Amino acid sequence: GTEASVAAGGGGAAATGALVVALSGAGAAVSVPAGGALTAAASSAAAAPSAPASAFQSAPSQQLRLPDQLREISGLAVAPDGRLFAHDDEHAVIYQLDVARGAILKSFALGSEAVTGDFEGLAISPDGAFWMTTSQGRLFRFTEGANGANVAFEVFDSGLDEICEVEGLAYLPSEESLILACKQNHARRMRDEVSLYRWQFSGRAQPWRTFREPDIAGAPRVEQFLPSSIEFV
Repeated sequence: GTEASVAAGGGGAAATGALVVALSGAGAAVSVPAGGALTAAASSAAAAPSAPASAFQSAPSQQLRLPDQLREISGLAVAPDGRLFAHDDEHAVIYQLDVARGAILKSFALGSEAVTGDFEGLAISPDGAFWMTTSQGRLFRFTEGANGANVAFEVFDSGLDEICEVEGLAYLPSEESLILACKQNHARRMRDEVSLYRWQFSGRAQPWRTFREPDIAGAPRVEQFLPSSIEFV
């Protein structure tokens, strides 16, 4: 079974944020950490009319001011050795960050001239392979490069372009798979669902978990929840 908890939010009544999935044997449920248990990425979000204050209004435990160069950061991932990496939203540029200072330690790009696209998620597998997805579900595989390097890459199609807009990627060790989070489903009958798909490094991604969006939005008391990332704990 799967227990999912919303860990971060954005501004406005329609909150965007990370979907944190805790694997357990207790079945599927949706919950939100209380008060200060929200992650450092949490920010305020307006509550629905006449509803109690949103859990997203809790103060972050830590806040870093990133360099202007990172204004368009769209995803984060932690390497097996604990280092933190981020990627640009429109260009395939990867940054290693200093967690204590929020500073850039190094950066490298995919291709001789950085590939462009709508990049929406980064994951690093235990063997050190880097994976990045676009909103169309195109997956880029590459290895870490030195500072200023231009690295080779491979591209795979998850088959999700006609199904949803992808905005989140994570590696799931227990199933040796990549999990992609759909921000918005294209099919009208799926508009009230938060859908997660599993991709096993070939073929098309397959449905993995589905949650009712009202259940997730109701937990932190916001009107709507749109996933912008996914993490496993």
